[in-house]
Amino acid sequence: MMKKDSELFKPLVITAEKYLKDYCDGEQEDDAKAKVALQVLSVYRRILKIEKEREEIKSEWEKLVSGVNKLKIIKKRSTKRKTRKHGHTIPNNPK
Repeated sequence: MMKKDSELFKPLVITAEKYLKDYCDGEQEDDAKAKVALQVLSVYRRILKIEKEREEIKSEWEKLVSGVNKLKIIKKRSTKRKTRKHGHTIPNNPK
């Protein structure tokens, strides 16, 4: 099974968070690295958001497919030959 993008990105995110913490505490002073770390976190948040949307879409799609299958079953039942009051059957394709 393939790993999610967020799982693959996690080690880089941990490194970026550590760097930003050190940067905010004054232990690091490289502005360019801080900007890259912020970009990493920004992309990571976007990945998490997209994965959440993907899961919601998948769930909605599964519900839709099951609803369509239920409609097919109901339609099959309703298209069977219907019976008149006197026990005679009504043909499906009267000529």
